[in-house]
Amino acid sequence: MKKITLVISILFPLFLFGQTDIIQKTNSIKDDTYLHPIDCITPYTLKKGEWIYAQSLQTLPFPSWAFVGLTDKLTAQIDLLPWIFGTFSELKKPIPSINFRYRFNTQKGLVPTIGVEAMFVHFWDTLQRFETPSLTMWENGSYFHFKPSIGYRIKDKLDINLSVGVDYIGELIMQKNDSLNFQTKTFTNSWNPNLSIGIDYRPSNWISYHIGYTYGSTFTYLENVPRKRQFNYGFRIAPFYKNRFGFIRSMRIELVAINGYFFDIDAKQSFPIPVFPFFYWQWKNVKKR
Repeated sequence: MKKITLVISILFPLFLFGQTDIIQKTNSIKDDTYLHPIDCITPYTLKKGEWIYAQSLQTLPFPSWAFVGLTDKLTAQIDLLPWIFGTFSELKKPIPSINFRYRFNTQKGLVPTIGVEAMFVHFWDTLQRFETPSLTMWENGSYFHFKPSIGYRIKDKLDINLSVGVDYIGELIMQKNDSLNFQTKTFTNSWNPNLSIGIDYRPSNWISYHIGYTYGSTFTYLENVPRKRQFNYGFRIAPFYKNRFGFIRSMRIELVAINGYFFDIDAKQSFPIPVFPFFYWQWKNVKKR
């Protein structure tokens, strides 16, 4: 832990200010609600009044995501980028995007936690979602996903999460950027299954380890693109969970390895070392006495 804190403190020296071992308030990563760890799906929701702000370096200078607990069982997941970026894109208008998750119950005995997530996005015209050296993706029309999920926690350290659902896209254009083996595929009014299975392990207050496989659309990386296989692994850290300042104490970092395979065009996008970062802040609703 000290080595990790030292490295991050060198990169972000201001965060070291206020770090102490005797502070009464701590913010352990064991207490965090995980919604999309390394792009897998969980059934969990934030408590009423809790919220998360997450920032990907890729979307800068635009914001990325926000999450807020509307009730203890209902969480709104706000994809900020399309609402704001759409105005500056070739579409010249905000891209509507709404996402909610509902939790039906809390784990009791052998009965797992059960939840469901639904998301809707509408593209006014064909928009390039992302471009890499190996592939390019465009989408048009409406996108929708529906993802029932279950989660089971073992001894407050190990979580197993499973989701099986469906997604829909009005138009999806895939292109393999290989001059020697150029391929392109177009799908219209396409319904596709999606699957997510993830394992999270939280052995301490400052780090958790993750591994997961998804088929179909995902929320965070290579997001909202159906018909892909993705294998991710990585970890989350809370390097300053004992800091006296709430903003620093609440900071988290996800470091992930991303391996996406688009079988329709025989293309892949891989980042095999878990150093691809995004930062987020998770504020818990702690009532003052």
